[in-house]
Order: sequence, then structure tokens, then C-alpha cells
Amino acid sequence: MSHRRERRGRGTATVSVHVHNLAQMFNSLDPSPFWDRDLDREAAEFIEEEFSDKRGSRHWRLTVHASEGADLTEDLRSAVGRYYQRMAGSTRRLLREQIRLGQLSLLGGSAIFLLSMSARRILSTLLPHGTSRLLDEGLIILAWLALWRPAESLVYGWVPLWRKWKMYQRLAAMRVSVRVGKAGVGSGRLPGSKQEVPAPPSTASSEQDERPWA
Repeated sequence: MSHRRERRGRGTATVSVHVHNLAQMFNSLDPSPFWDRDLDREAAEFIEEEFSDKRGSRHWRLTVHASEGADLTEDLRSAVGRYYQRMAGSTRRLLREQIRLGQLSLLGGSAIFLLSMSARRILSTLLPHGTSRLLDEGLIILAWLALWRPAESLVYGWVPLWRKWKMYQRLAAMRVSVRVGKAGVGSGRLPGSKQEVPAPPSTASSEQDERPWA
């Protein structure tokens, strides 16, 4: 299997998933009361990991190879879109909650900072010089610690969630191709088995990167 990185910002990045039956792409223990089938978490994690290295590509495409399960083609396309739409919505809610908590923490930290600075002035006039200096340094440390964590959360803490949210949005909108036939035989994990079988050789262009999930 050849492996070449796609040119950043150009072309289409493709991830190939090889399974014996398309049913392996669905969550067999899905507790959902609805008819819509959910995507298998192992497959989803593989897809996310592969595309996380291809953020610079203009377009993303998922190609699923299988030897059986042609009747599940449309179900799979719908499941991929719904799954990542749901993940994007969940991540967006987490992002909003983190920003809201960061703002509340900053207000609390600012209050502690002001109280500490006020206490420094009062204690410096009431206590002996040696004791006053010790408390003064302690209050300074407390004041800056109260502001440090909320400020870090608002400035940097939201970035990982924002990147994940944008990634889920792209995954929900990516093109999903399904190829069912003899090409999928022996190239994926057999049902009920964890054994990995080598995938057949494939050729990737300079704008495409394919790695099989087995």
C-alpha cells in the first residue's frame, strides 16, 4: 500500500475503509428507539483519526469497500451524516458551556483579585513589617492564581473543542462512496473476528491519502 501525503490546501483527501459486510459499519448494540441506525464507534474513531491529519485538504471523501451488504448503502450514507451532525451539535454545546463557565470563573477570579489587593493595603498598616511582608506576598500569589486559570480557559481552553466542532461539521458534509463486490473480500475484518488481514495494494496520488480500516 503506497502512502503519500496530500498537498495542503489542495485536492481531495480520501480515507478507505475495508469491511466484509457493510453491517460492520453500524453499531450492533445501538440502544436508540428509532429506526435510524447509528455508526459503529470503532469505525468512527478510525475515520476521525485519519481525517485529523488531512485538515488542509479542500475536500474530504470516505470510500467504503465491502463484499456484502449492498442493500445497506443508503443507510450507511445517512448514518455517517447523522452521526457527525449529532457529534457536531454535542461539541458545540460543550464549547458554549465551557465559554460560559470561563466567563463566570473570570468574574469570580476578578472579585478575589480585588479583595486580595484591598486586604494587602489594610494589613500593611495594621501588622508589623515582617508579618505584613509575608502576608503581602501570599495575597499577591492568591490574587494572580485566581485570575490565571479563568484567563487560560477563555484564551486557550476553547480551541480544542472548536477544532473538534469544525472537524465534525466537515465529516458530516463529506462525500461517502460505497463499493460492494469481490474487491472487498479479504481486505477487512471478518464478522466476529479481530484478526487483521492485509489489504490489497492501492495507489494514491499526491493529492490523496488512503489507509484501510480493518
